[in-house]
Amino acid sequence: MDEEEGAAERLVHLCNKLGKLMYENDMNILDEELSEEKIMECQVSLVGQLFQNPSVNFQALQTAMKKAWRNEYVEVKPLENGKFSFAFCNEGEKNQVLEGGPWSFSNHLLLLKPWEPDTPLHCYEFKTCAFWVRIFGLPLEWNFEGMVKKIASSMGKVQEVKIDARGPAAQRIGKARVEMDMNTELRVGQLMRHQNRKVWLDFKYERLPFFCYSCGKIGHYANYCKDIPYDEEKFTIELGGCFGSWLKAETPGHSPFWKVFYKKESMVEEIEESIPETPEHQRQNAVMEDVQPISPSINSNIQ
Repeated sequence: MDEEEGAAERLVHLCNKLGKLMYENDMNILDEELSEEKIMECQVSLVGQLFQNPSVNFQALQTAMKKAWRNEYVEVKPLENGKFSFAFCNEGEKNQVLEGGPWSFSNHLLLLKPWEPDTPLHCYEFKTCAFWVRIFGLPLEWNFEGMVKKIASSMGKVQEVKIDARGPAAQRIGKARVEMDMNTELRVGQLMRHQNRKVWLDFKYERLPFFCYSCGKIGHYANYCKDIPYDEEKFTIELGGCFGSWLKAETPGHSPFWKVFYKKESMVEEIEESIPETPEHQRQNAVMEDVQPISPSINSNIQ
């Protein structure tokens, strides 16, 4: 209904703009039957666009995607405005590619959409992408589909949930396929509370393409970031930024937030060492006073 109302509103604006050039009864009605063969071709096709539309070699893209999908029979065609069509032999092959993503070419994220009837190419929206996100730090009793889905919903629309066994010890990892907005920063984790217990959960993304360690958005490196200017000094000193390689599922280790939350004793020691010794005359004056605990603030610099 919303789409119909939007189309009607756009038609009103168009008629007002055209004025005397167009009347309601001037609209052409297409009653010609569409080719069944063409419809079937569209049903087994995907429309794709590289995120942020970089200039790439079409032949290299075609070769790389056929190899990645292990399918020499997919027909790849360039379309207008940097878009591509991928025609498969059947819906099974198409769905296998669509569900097996995300896919990248030359480290650029390839966004894929199914065919949308009666929709011009420029109306296809390539604003979201589904990623498998692994959730680390779940207590044993939290590691079930309902809880994983609720936690993952903070990142976007949850499409599917799995509880996988990974590693030599067959550790069970909860993960969710989440459709996320590409114009927002990656979620690094989540502080959760159940009853009186607080836990920090790390998020790790499968098949994550290159992203910015400054702003946390996919599609550019930190030295090209428009949101947070690149500071070479911050990148050369290990200051523990908000975003880093730990967000990739293939990279071992935890985030700095995990380390801060679960290594409280070492953090307290570092804080105490950084507090200068109180001069003798001030110490004597404070003997009979109530000493209040110090609550220093820890600022995390962004790499």
